[in-house]
Amino acid sequence: MNMNLLMHTVAIAGLAAYGALIIPAAAQSAAVGEVHGPAYLDDSYGKKALDWVKREHGATLKTLQADPAFDGFRQEAAEVLTAPDRQEGLRMTPGFMTQYWQGRESPMGVWRRSPQAAWLAGTPEWQTLIDFDALGQKEGRRWIFGGASCRTNGRCLVQLSDNGKDAAEIREFDLTTTRFVENGFKLPVGKHRLWWYDDDTVLVAPVLDRSSLNASLFPKTLRVWKRGQPIAQTTPIFSISDHDASLSATLIGAAGSAKFVAVRGIDFERQEFRLMDLAGASTRLPLPELADSYGVHDGRLLLRPEADWTPLRGGQTFAAGSLVGIDLAALMERAEIAVPTLLYTPSGDDAVRGVVTVGDRLFVELLHDGYSRIEELASTGDTGLRPRLLPLPDDRFITVLGTANGKILVQEQSPLTPGTISLVDPDTGAQQQIYQRADAFDSRNLVTTRHHAVSADGTRISYTVMHKSDLTFDGSHPTLVYGYGGYDVAVTPRYEPIFGKLWLEKGGVYIHANLRGGGEHGPAWHRATMREGHPLAFDDMEAVLRDVQRRKISSPEHTGIIGRSNGGLLVAAVMQRQPDLMNAVVVGGPLIDMLNFHQLPPGGSWLAEYGDPDIAEDRAFLGAYSPMQTIAGSQTRYPVPLIITATDDDRVLPGHARRYADMLRQKGHASLYFEDDQGGHYWELAGGPAPGDWRRRSVARAAEFTYLWQQLRKK
Repeated sequence: MNMNLLMHTVAIAGLAAYGALIIPAAAQSAAVGEVHGPAYLDDSYGKKALDWVKREHGATLKTLQADPAFDGFRQEAAEVLTAPDRQEGLRMTPGFMTQYWQGRESPMGVWRRSPQAAWLAGTPEWQTLIDFDALGQKEGRRWIFGGASCRTNGRCLVQLSDNGKDAAEIREFDLTTTRFVENGFKLPVGKHRLWWYDDDTVLVAPVLDRSSLNASLFPKTLRVWKRGQPIAQTTPIFSISDHDASLSATLIGAAGSAKFVAVRGIDFERQEFRLMDLAGASTRLPLPELADSYGVHDGRLLLRPEADWTPLRGGQTFAAGSLVGIDLAALMERAEIAVPTLLYTPSGDDAVRGVVTVGDRLFVELLHDGYSRIEELASTGDTGLRPRLLPLPDDRFITVLGTANGKILVQEQSPLTPGTISLVDPDTGAQQQIYQRADAFDSRNLVTTRHHAVSADGTRISYTVMHKSDLTFDGSHPTLVYGYGGYDVAVTPRYEPIFGKLWLEKGGVYIHANLRGGGEHGPAWHRATMREGHPLAFDDMEAVLRDVQRRKISSPEHTGIIGRSNGGLLVAAVMQRQPDLMNAVVVGGPLIDMLNFHQLPPGGSWLAEYGDPDIAEDRAFLGAYSPMQTIAGSQTRYPVPLIITATDDDRVLPGHARRYADMLRQKGHASLYFEDDQGGHYWELAGGPAPGDWRRRSVARAAEFTYLWQQLRKK
């Protein structure tokens, strides 16, 4: 039900199923001066585009590889990326722990599992389920694990990502035989969405032909798919309009019902819910359009309203950011909201980020000024719940992996402390450590500090600084500032081995900025930067840079900024607004052309976040900050940016990055351009997924850090 997800995690359809990207005519025929750079650069696989990429990428790589530091960075990145004690990608399933694992000898990775008891004892017994290197070699493809949905009977729907793209081939897999099921459920590469209904029935939103997709090229029909039935013979039981954002299904069989809930994503935030059966009969559910779902507990659906919500029958108004329980049986049987209950209201600007159930006990995951807390909602003896803070460290980012033996399995980390995985007793807070990652970089002389800047409108912006403990604040230190500022994404102070090894250990200063637009402080923090408010995130980033330089942590000559995706938009805009504040900019997987992003799929689904360029009022505020349309002439000095993307990015298409690099040069500005030939959306920083083969990833990381040290080190 949660539509308020990252733009980085939405698994919905685009043009990848059709091969070379087709650019809509509207994007090619917009008014002169609004589309910059050759249109062919938007074509991910066209010969002219790939010739341009080969030339520009090759020149950049040759320049950076000439630096004596490059090869050392590549080797160090490879060691970090293949460290044998990494515990990333873990999932708890009934009786097992599963993991997608990429190692030195398995660059494309294996999907594996261990009996849960053995894993919890610290002696995992790994069994390989799918070897993606062997599978890819056999089939002549670069397959990467894209996720799996498994039933208790051992059957799974596995996504085989095509070279790291969101688009994936779907195959049914049998955990018992560890083989793909012959004549099982199977779909060719595309951004399909599927949900198990029962052992022999799947609900599917498929990519079939152009008529099965909406204007943003996402699946627009929901179908019932029976085992053995050709997908072409399925008929829609529910459809969304051409201009809706997405389609999904949830609460399948909830409360023992034979029904499920179909979710129409009106836009990237608003949703409409319908209670349905397999025959297609449906009833509108009176759930709030703006809300996140956090699962089910004690017969109640748990919601976090993103705006103040008063149910249709009136009565109590539930504040944005609170946790509300709704009787699930009444919802699934009668399509009614029967006396919703306020379960929890966070204090101050704390943010609810998730819930955990241990038996009949309910725990809430919170962010408090960027750090994690877990509170139990204990019964007061009547109908109320009283929060009780678990005695856990208050300077960590904590991820709940699941529950076992009446305890909570958590992963804890901080910027300078590698992750530990422990079972936590919810009554005493006592921890039984199961795994601890070895130090990926030398942190013995490193410290973390927390500071605050004041943005242009007076808003207080926090940021976390990591640096050498003996640092003398004289403005001479190479400093890298990371920001994102959108989509309710919380930038948390976590352990980042690559940045620790290639930056902090070598004397660099690294900073996480908690900008508005993120998820650090509840719905209002995010909603402040939606639509015409988006430049507030730019104001916040600039305020952090000024505060860092006021404190003489760094100076403009030695300050760099880095962002991916929406963060790529952020750093490009900040560079063009305030070029004198920095000397290096890494523009990763960027959204750049804000007057035409909706014409490049799947950009049409992001209108709620940014606005609609086809509406004159929206076009005015988008055009005022869009990096593509606001590049100054050569009389303005910009830092030389490194623009980095991936050919197979099918979420924020590489055309944005290509045309930006081209237009910068047309306007008289130098730039470096790096385009990876693997991986989908470029989101490796800050907890993002691994985009593929560690050998290629280590080259990309070496390119980034060679560039940063060249630009920012003391001369």
